[in-house]
Amino acid sequence: MLIHTQWYGTFVLEDSGGGWKVIDFAGAPKDAKVIAAEIGMINNGEVLDREKALAASHVITHITEERLRALESGAMMVEIWDIEVPPAHVKGYGMDLIIEANALKASVKRAEGIHDGNIMSAVGALKDIDSALNLVQERLREWYGRYWPEITPLLEDRELISLLETDADPGTIKGMAASDHPLLSERIKAIPSPSVHTGVSFSGISGLAALENSLWASRESIERYVEVEMETVSPNLAVVVGPLVGARLIHSAGGLSRLARLPSSTVQVLGAEKMFFKFLKEGGKPPKHGVLFQHPWVHSLPVQKRGKMARSLASAASLAARMDAYGGGDPSGIKQRIERRAREIREMPAGKKTGGGRQPPFREGWWAGKTRPADDRKRHGRRRR
Repeated sequence: MLIHTQWYGTFVLEDSGGGWKVIDFAGAPKDAKVIAAEIGMINNGEVLDREKALAASHVITHITEERLRALESGAMMVEIWDIEVPPAHVKGYGMDLIIEANALKASVKRAEGIHDGNIMSAVGALKDIDSALNLVQERLREWYGRYWPEITPLLEDRELISLLETDADPGTIKGMAASDHPLLSERIKAIPSPSVHTGVSFSGISGLAALENSLWASRESIERYVEVEMETVSPNLAVVVGPLVGARLIHSAGGLSRLARLPSSTVQVLGAEKMFFKFLKEGGKPPKHGVLFQHPWVHSLPVQKRGKMARSLASAASLAARMDAYGGGDPSGIKQRIERRAREIREMPAGKKTGGGRQPPFREGWWAGKTRPADDRKRHGRRRR
């Protein structure tokens, strides 16, 4: 038996030898709001109550959606275009209900797009905060380094920034660190003491340190927001590559639906568009990764192995994005395969680092003979008309 669901009901079909024949039907409630809710459940990969009831009364051997495998794990997949079921109006669902249901389906899709847009805006905000943090940190090192140059390398420690926000006077930093931050105190003791600066106000530096702390707090808040939103919008992608890396992939692709349509080779270099087009124009080596470099499995590997790991992650991310965009599913199988592949790549010997690269495409192959330098054209003379 084959089970197949349309928005207006669920069919059970039997293989009659010449095709699939409908033998049972369970209709959806004639309420557009209920239909819209059921569409949302289907998009999330959930099984409807009427599907469970039909599966309990029939032996299901074939399905048309991956989510229906929850009814029968060993069921075979059948393509939708291989079956034919009665349309909605034949089953008593009028045009007004169809129009309202389709409008609700569109509103559900728009709502998904809003969440999608929220993720892209949040990732854009993270990029803006990172740019601002770099500027503030650079200015703080330059300003405070004027009074205590030896402490400049320690200004990456957020505990020290918190002390500077309280009191940036170099003469009091050691005492505050010794009372509240013993590890930081040991690091400060290892550097020369600052010279005494009398009549100098450090309130400006304290304000700059407060700005940096505020930016860090905002960044952490937005990261938590992205993690929560990814559980709703793209849970499979979040499981496979992590919520933050997955959100950056959605941002770079321009949305979840577009990410789901991209091939894995394109997903691999998302975020490295400038380097990719530079390679096409000037030659050299193509980029091996873009956003995926931020994944710990990639940036923790030797340079020679990063391309392999990024390629495997891109393939897994592409599958997970399609599951999220087109109907849920269980990402555990993808996660297990990518973890196994990561272990294999870590254990394999690193190859030799090769230099060079190649010429741009238009300087190779059949096109190479079509363009000649000006001196070469002069040597061959003008073309006859």
